[in-house]
Amino acid sequence: MTLARGHLLILGLTALNYAAMLVYSGPVLINAAGGLWPFDVRIMGYTVEEATQYVTTITPEGRLFYLEVQQMLDTFFPALLAISLMITLFRLAPKLPVLYLFPITGALFDYYENAAVAQILLTNAPDQGLVEMASLLTGLKFAAIAISLLAILWFWRKGKTDG
Repeated sequence: MTLARGHLLILGLTALNYAAMLVYSGPVLINAAGGLWPFDVRIMGYTVEEATQYVTTITPEGRLFYLEVQQMLDTFFPALLAISLMITLFRLAPKLPVLYLFPITGALFDYYENAAVAQILLTNAPDQGLVEMASLLTGLKFAAIAISLLAILWFWRKGKTDG
């Protein structure tokens, strides 16, 4: 398999995983929590009060769905996204492997965030330190992904103007 075909395959798997979360698990979780957004997608993070509101609002079925279905989907997604971003960066800037640190750290932040969110979901009165850590991890995850995407955009545009 060529790099281009492998890249398309991993991009496709990443898109399918994301689509499953976007059109399947996301709406289920939002509905189960009375319209509140799941922790994983709150780009600006969340407070202890917001986390407490979420865990006291979400139905028991929604909580179980979050812990089983959403977290299972989000077990694959960080790795798929990191690999997709790294291959894209490699193809656009092969002499700058240091850029791979951003997708890798984004995935690691996502995995630690998932573990913290699982702990939050197991209680109706989340610990302040745990919520603050989970919220920070959420923000760091999005920051690492944003830096990766900005680097991709920059090198893509640079390639368009150089070539």
